[in-house]
Amino acid sequence: MEKNILDKLSCPACSAAGRQRGRLFETPPDGSGNRGDLRCEKCGTEFMQGGGIIDFVGDASSPRIFSSQWSMEFPPIIALYEHIWRPAVTRPFSDLSWEIDTSLRLMDLAPEHDVLDIACGPGNFTRLFAGKLGRGSVIGIDLSLPMLKRGIAEIERIKNRRITLMRVDVTKWVFAPKSFDRVHCAGALHLFPSLPSVFRSIYDSLRPGGIFIGATYLKAAGRTKRLFQNYISSAHGFHWFEPEELQGLVSGAGFTGWEQYVKKQGVVFRAKK
Repeated sequence: MEKNILDKLSCPACSAAGRQRGRLFETPPDGSGNRGDLRCEKCGTEFMQGGGIIDFVGDASSPRIFSSQWSMEFPPIIALYEHIWRPAVTRPFSDLSWEIDTSLRLMDLAPEHDVLDIACGPGNFTRLFAGKLGRGSVIGIDLSLPMLKRGIAEIERIKNRRITLMRVDVTKWVFAPKSFDRVHCAGALHLFPSLPSVFRSIYDSLRPGGIFIGATYLKAAGRTKRLFQNYISSAHGFHWFEPEELQGLVSGAGFTGWEQYVKKQGVVFRAKK
């Protein structure tokens, strides 16, 4: 693993135990041509590295059937996700092309930037960001291992070596302070628990002057659409944001320079450290 990537990582097991986070190092390869795993220098916890994916989650319980996480691990949806499923699901409330164009503009990427793409799925945004970089790098993280495997196949197809994919639970943060110039998260903030904690983790992992760009969805004003949103919330744990709610969460984490752009119920925002 490149030192630039390894230096951005810290041990989530140490954090969960209330200890100062240890740095991670790569263990020697097993002789079969595979990379070694990652190990914490303090607590000794190991994290598997295989198939091009670093796994910080390990064995996890299966998601509840028909839940949002279940859908992100369901093979037919994964196969259709990037070009059919994601645009179709977005369409009633926003426009995916608009989200992509707005996010790219707000990212204001330079060739040397290091980028974290949260909830990257199969890497549709991740690959776009990597195409704008020179010596910088992109780390894409997601909870769904099947989605990440799909992403690895796409990365191998385009042969972009600036992308690293990791399986991460955002509530168990794995990144060291001041590791990134840009952090991006689209299509997932409405599903995360403990958003204040997640936003503080993002803030800490940005370098001074770094930018956080997010895309999610607002509560509708109309009664019919609001009833539909309420159904989605009850069935899938989906949180629709009040107009001022996101700004409050972001500023509460320490960010400044709030900007937001809205189309239907879709919102893309930017804030600075």
